[in-house]
Amino acid sequence: MVPVMSELARRFSVTVTVDRDEGPDPGPAEFAVAAGQAASCRAASVVTAHTAGQIISVVTVHAADRPAAVAVALAVVSEALRRPVGSPSR
Repeated sequence: MVPVMSELARRFSVTVTVDRDEGPDPGPAEFAVAAGQAASCRAASVVTAHTAGQIISVVTVHAADRPAAVAVALAVVSEALRRPVGSPSR
């Protein structure tokens, strides 16, 4: 049985900010590619910016509500931080 959505999907933009550690963080280009791949797997889009101390990502996604949109945004950024560029996507 297929669940019925009682709410129509709306577009949400969620900003996720990650502090950069002293460890090996992905470079801006590598992170942008990995984040784009992670977003496309979730029918989302992402724009990223890097500062000396942070990685800032704005993930845009259609979702039923804000908590669902936040979950997608966190998954996109988390996967982009874990997955090296060039590794196969899901």
